[in-house]
Amino acid sequence: MKRTRILFFICCIFNILTIYAQNRIKSLVLEESTNQPVIGATVMLEDSKRVLAVTDENGQFYAENIQGKTIRISYIGYKPLIVKAKRNATYYLVGDTSALAEVVVTAQESQGLVTASTIGKQAMEHLQPSSFTDLLELLPGGRSLDPNLSVPNCIRLREAMPYGSVNYSTSSLGTSFVLDGAPISNNADKQYISGAWEPQVTNRTFINKGVDMRAISTDDIEKVEVVRGIPSVEYGDLTSGLIKIERRHGGHDTNARLKSDMSSKLFYLAKGFELGKLWTLNLSADYLKANNDPRNTLEGYSRVTFSLRSDVKWRKESYNIRWANNLDYSGSFDGEKLDPDLNKGKRDIYKSSYNRFAFNTSLNFILQKKFWLKSVNAVVSTSYQHNFTSRLRLVQLSRMMPALSTTTEGDHTVSILPYTYYGQHDVDGKPLNVFGKVNVHLQIPLYRISNNLLLGSDFSLDKNYGRGQEFNPLAPLYTGTSVRPHKLSLIPAMSMIAFYGEEKLQIPIARNIFFLEGGVRISQMLNLSRVYAMHGQWYADPRINIGWLFPQINIGKRTVNIRLHGGVGQHTKFPTMDYIYPDKNYLDIIQLSYYHPKEYLRTINVRTFVLDVTNKNIHPACNLKWEMGTDISFAGNKLSVIFFHEDMKDGFRPNIIYKPYRFKQFNTSMIDGKNITAPPDVNNLPYTMEQELLGSTEYSNGSRTLKKGLEYTFSTRRIPSLYTRLTINGAWFKTIYTNSQLVAYRPSEVINGKQIQYVGLYRDNDGLKTEMANTNFTFDTNIPKLRLGFSLSAQCLWFTSSQRLPLSNEPERYIDSDGTLHEWKTEDKDNVFLYYLIRNHSEKEYIKYTVPFSMNLNLKVTKKLLNDRLNIAMFCNRMLDYTPDYKQDKITIRRSVRPYFGLEVNLKL
Repeated sequence: MKRTRILFFICCIFNILTIYAQNRIKSLVLEESTNQPVIGATVMLEDSKRVLAVTDENGQFYAENIQGKTIRISYIGYKPLIVKAKRNATYYLVGDTSALAEVVVTAQESQGLVTASTIGKQAMEHLQPSSFTDLLELLPGGRSLDPNLSVPNCIRLREAMPYGSVNYSTSSLGTSFVLDGAPISNNADKQYISGAWEPQVTNRTFINKGVDMRAISTDDIEKVEVVRGIPSVEYGDLTSGLIKIERRHGGHDTNARLKSDMSSKLFYLAKGFELGKLWTLNLSADYLKANNDPRNTLEGYSRVTFSLRSDVKWRKESYNIRWANNLDYSGSFDGEKLDPDLNKGKRDIYKSSYNRFAFNTSLNFILQKKFWLKSVNAVVSTSYQHNFTSRLRLVQLSRMMPALSTTTEGDHTVSILPYTYYGQHDVDGKPLNVFGKVNVHLQIPLYRISNNLLLGSDFSLDKNYGRGQEFNPLAPLYTGTSVRPHKLSLIPAMSMIAFYGEEKLQIPIARNIFFLEGGVRISQMLNLSRVYAMHGQWYADPRINIGWLFPQINIGKRTVNIRLHGGVGQHTKFPTMDYIYPDKNYLDIIQLSYYHPKEYLRTINVRTFVLDVTNKNIHPACNLKWEMGTDISFAGNKLSVIFFHEDMKDGFRPNIIYKPYRFKQFNTSMIDGKNITAPPDVNNLPYTMEQELLGSTEYSNGSRTLKKGLEYTFSTRRIPSLYTRLTINGAWFKTIYTNSQLVAYRPSEVINGKQIQYVGLYRDNDGLKTEMANTNFTFDTNIPKLRLGFSLSAQCLWFTSSQRLPLSNEPERYIDSDGTLHEWKTEDKDNVFLYYLIRNHSEKEYIKYTVPFSMNLNLKVTKKLLNDRLNIAMFCNRMLDYTPDYKQDKITIRRSVRPYFGLEVNLKL
């Protein structure tokens, strides 16, 4: 009897599910112009205001008991669609603007919950960029700048006036560039010339500063999404932002681009192949040559790129598969040399080359049938670089200097450098990166609730196989250098693993819709010794974005859509290889320097200390972001306003650590210089033991960067009679840079022939506050009949300001001559030695410097000929300007700018 009841119950459940499935229909909503899914569209009966369903990330929705009924499908920015409901139907939404609006030459704010700007192909073509750096003009707060391709271009998002100090480079290091699903890694980069002090060397070094945007060509890019807000937990190892780059696939045309402006020349060639309906192949190459001063042909930068991209699709009734493969080469070459004819015959050369080879493969499997598992995506990429930097110049010394080649601690009598010689210093780096990621998208059937669950994991490995610093210790480029030649290949590989999960929900509440995207990412650095504080530690990044879409408001025949949204999240960036495994430092103290007119009688003795400057307690930098904003659309006009707050309290910085070192000071007063026949022997010389507080540099989490501001974008619908649309975007940024850990400072005063043997540790040592506000008014016109498009942009910089923050006059702690740490007391200022630790910073150092209003007028024009196969474009930045003089501290400051222009030709065959 019991079994009969169970069987009867199962049959009833089966019949109910069968009836439910018959009454429930599935349909698809796509964008008409692109065939892309429309996410978040609402479905309701025509004569009802109750939301029946919301489309998921694949554009699909499920609804019950609507077969044959009239439904209304609507979404912000699209015309509502009223249609009869059918099973397995596909519906297309049309943009709620005129056909002219399809030409978009500005950045578009994202329609999702995440604060981001999307830059399409048309906007890039109209902008006429030479490198990725030029695209930043389109972001809120961006402004046109003359290309400076003679130095690395590193990105700084949401900063008023980026602080150039290396103490605050975590902001650019923590901006992740993701190219076709795989991040561009610089974690194993150790390409720098140790001990360099010359601007032509230091200005071209971007170690620990992230990606050099000069090396990224824009011609193959189909779309760029700049995420300034809180990204999905799918993306990690970042603090400040995310740059998602998607390159073009498909087509069968041959494209050529030739551009010339006041400082560079660019040539691009590409060919597309369609091998059947579902297989495409793209080939492309470009060459860029730039000179900051075209009259100086001995200084320049050049870039060469090559790309081969394949895309294959399989479309079945129950599933779709896409397999994409990319093979890329990018070469970046920097160089400068002085003309020997103008340099008295002396050679003076700097050159560097960055050669990157990359392979990327991705497989995307999408299920079409009703099932919890919606899609599986896998990405595997690898990149190998061969980087080489070299500096050669004539070295001329004015006194005896030791040739430092010792690698062990102790007393050493060393060779003496010649007074004149050619010194060369090379750096060979071969970073390798391997990256893999797997994502699974699940959808749990819930009544009237659209949801998508993302589960995934990624793994990355970085290793450098280079030869590292290479130079002849008997002819060093920089005397007194603290490093020795060593191989980078001896440094252990870095590897990181992460797991993440994220839920996306769209819940209809009456006529409103509540959106939620929340998840957590946990990550760990592997292959670390137990001596590191990071060993075995998991770091969690919880992130959440929410939104509320109000019901449509009808004003006459037009509708108003209002959405509020906000979010909060943590973002973690792990230290790079240079931070975790810094080069060994060698401290060489001269104990004896004996000069004699006869060269063979001279001698130098040094005491060498081998310093391990590894900071075992270094940990990832964490940036906590929160923001809130609103999106309003009315009759094709759109307004987006975002307020943000970011606080990164533990950014990376070099920090000086002082310790006492004991060494000998030999007495040469007893040497008879006229009668000696051999250099003095230190074993026979009297000496005294000395002790000195000396500093070495280690990396720590001692920088704080606080960002806050307001970003806004307003764009009108295109006015049919004028063929013109107005876009207004801008921002107010306020950025504060401070040290978050105590900073050491040793006074330079000398008492009794010796420098002060005390070091102060100060709370406030290098604070800076910067602020700016700008607005760009862009009028872009597109006249289809004339095949002519042009834009006029008035870029208004309302003000910029900078102010040094108050510095500590008294230390919180101090180190004495024995290396002992003491707390600072009020009575210490009466000590004859400790008195010198008190610094005298006055109020005059904290004056706020403000630069008032200025405006530039930029013009861009494009003209299409020969059935759109020939496109001629030109631009002129600062065609007109308003930069009035202003006064600062009763001093008149005069400003002047010069136009910057260029021309390009695009050919499509």
